[in-house]
Amino acid sequence: MEFFAPVLKKLGIDAAAPAPYRALISGNGFSYFENIKGIKSYSAEEISLFLKRGELRVRGSGLTIEKYALGDIVIGGRITAFETAGV
Repeated sequence: MEFFAPVLKKLGIDAAAPAPYRALISGNGFSYFENIKGIKSYSAEEISLFLKRGELRVRGSGLTIEKYALGDIVIGGRITAFETAGV
């Protein structure tokens, strides 16, 4: 989090504010999500993730789970949408 606090501040996001999840979407085919509690389902078109309260669905094409540990996940592929449910 120490690395991301200055980045979030430049983007105008309060790093201390409670959030069900945080996402950093890059243009190089990799995206980072934090505050993930688990993986519900996974396919190349959709990855459903459990949050503390609710669920996050990531949609796209060629989706892969690059890394997942300690509540953080890196998803590869082309993300076209993501949405929360029950938050």
